[in-house]
Amino acid sequence: MTAASTAPGQPRTPGRIDRPGIWLAIGGAVYLPFVLLGFGTDIDVPNVLRSGRAFVDDGRYEMSRGPGTVVHEVATGVLDRLGGSVLVNLSSLGFALVCLWCIHALLQTDGARWPTLAMLVLATNPWFWIAATSLGDFTWALGFVLAGAVVSQRGHAVAAGVLFGLALGCRASSVLLVLAWLVAQRTGDATDRPRLAETVRTMVVMGVVGLLCFVPPWLAADRTAQFLDNELDLAGFGAHLGRWATKNVAVSGVLAGVVLLSGWRGLAGGLRRWSSSVVVRFAVVMLVLTELLFLRFPFKPLHLLPAVAAVALLVGASPALTRRWIALLLVAQLVAGVVGTTIASPDVVDGASTGRLQLGLTAGVVLTDVRCRLDDRERGPWDDPGSEAATIRAAENAACQSQSWRAP
Repeated sequence: MTAASTAPGQPRTPGRIDRPGIWLAIGGAVYLPFVLLGFGTDIDVPNVLRSGRAFVDDGRYEMSRGPGTVVHEVATGVLDRLGGSVLVNLSSLGFALVCLWCIHALLQTDGARWPTLAMLVLATNPWFWIAATSLGDFTWALGFVLAGAVVSQRGHAVAAGVLFGLALGCRASSVLLVLAWLVAQRTGDATDRPRLAETVRTMVVMGVVGLLCFVPPWLAADRTAQFLDNELDLAGFGAHLGRWATKNVAVSGVLAGVVLLSGWRGLAGGLRRWSSSVVVRFAVVMLVLTELLFLRFPFKPLHLLPAVAAVALLVGASPALTRRWIALLLVAQLVAGVVGTTIASPDVVDGASTGRLQLGLTAGVVLTDVRCRLDDRERGPWDDPGSEAATIRAAENAACQSQSWRAP
């Protein structure tokens, strides 16, 4: 029986492409040169460096931004001291490989048709590529959540709770992804549900670990709830909807977006497994919650990384999709890394209340990131990440990266 003819839920005979270890090694080798290009273009680079260095140098905690990301901030400080940007970026790469392995593991255990191809869908997304090779908590948080889902799927409730709690310590919004997993587990066929006591145990352990992660931010805010202030005000539904739509197209890419739209029937076909597949339920709920959160906070395209993972899971779990269509999606994503399309021009950069559609060819997401990081590296090391100059430098790097999708 071939991978293409195996029914969902039935044992699969590995085909030539179904070698996840080989693809992980290839992915790691392809990503590896990019970790040498400095800390990256994320606007929070100096904030995280400032927080991490304060902990390592003075033993005190400073939030990079509310509500704090203690696990990632402290780890970044230690890694930065030991190996600079290379070691920091290698940690992002390590968690990216964890994400890819977990995508495969979840789908394989679920009896899905395309576990390896789903892993490649995530790996070839250009924004995942960037997150995997630069400073940021994106692959850390997603990796902890997906790893927690894998061990939970295998019946290890306490370990799952610890991993979910660490995910909260990387990104507080990870609570929505954990919620998506717990909802997925508690619904569907009753025969597949874990015992209620196991779910409660996972939630309690997660709560304890997560709360401990927010003690330092609380103390840094003079024992007040001020650390919860994210300073991201509501700009109006129209403005948020425009930013949400523009950045969703930026993350999917115009070409890959067309491919996804062309295969919507096949993707929707996976919903037929709703009652029998915890992965399908997880992917759908995670996708919906991520998009709703992004509609409220339509800030960085990389905030949509969980949605990219959710789409990859749906691709892998949908028996109606063909290998040819998935290959076309992979090619479209790889092209988006090299050749991009501007989408819209805002009335005010980083503060748009309106804008206009403006399509045009430009350098792709990955190619733009490389150019911006090479230009930034010429400025030398981040000597004082707490300075105004560092803030300006980070803003210029982020604006440079935005040229892959935002028209002037």
